[in-house]
Amino acid sequence: MPAVRPVPVNAAFVDEDMRLWNEYKRVPSPDNLGKLLDRFSGVINNQVNKWAGPIPRDVLINEAKLLTKKALDSYNPHSGAALATWVTNSLLPLSRIVYTHQNTVRMPENITMKVNTYNMAVDQLTTVLGREPTTDELHDELGWTASEITRFRDYNRRDLLESGPAVSGDFFSASDDADDDMLLSGIYMELTPDEKRLFEHTTGFNGAAVLSNAELQKKLGITLSQLSYRKNLLRRKIEGIMARPGIRRKFA
Repeated sequence: MPAVRPVPVNAAFVDEDMRLWNEYKRVPSPDNLGKLLDRFSGVINNQVNKWAGPIPRDVLINEAKLLTKKALDSYNPHSGAALATWVTNSLLPLSRIVYTHQNTVRMPENITMKVNTYNMAVDQLTTVLGREPTTDELHDELGWTASEITRFRDYNRRDLLESGPAVSGDFFSASDDADDDMLLSGIYMELTPDEKRLFEHTTGFNGAAVLSNAELQKKLGITLSQLSYRKNLLRRKIEGIMARPGIRRKFA
């Protein structure tokens, strides 16, 4: 008789995640949603703790819960990603909220409003389409020119660095844009070939097409969880570069 293979320790947690999620999809009531939010409260609090300070904690908690609900509603169990991974990745836009908040004081009010309008349109279309919207789709939604959309997309790509104002200056300052380009070029030169491909197609660097997670999976031939792992490694590497004293003096 073949030996019984032990069940992984986290299997019970995964099963409970899916049980609660299936119950929520069957009956999307506030009570069932609340159970799932409680289930992922640790993930939510962990991400909020990373960014609390510039913005009141309760504001970030509410935003994190909204992002979590979107993740729960859009989750596809056949995507290859665990529900917990899907929820964790959905909370990454919290950095964008903090970053935008930190730069608001240096941006004219009309620009601040356009940044917020752009971000809301991207979030809404991503939820509807199940992927990041194209420039044409954003044009149809916002009525903006392609160059205008590209400008705001470039602004939000700085989220990849997750370094707040360290990479930013006045949004429309040509000298700061040149500094940003120099910084990005320096970072790019320190990456491995595989990291360069991921960096390019995540940020649009070197004129590369910005790809959605699904497109990146297909192009790189990896699963969503593997993609998430590689992005996290890349992010940590960039954070290490940004923490160097010389870089901090130049761009802080």
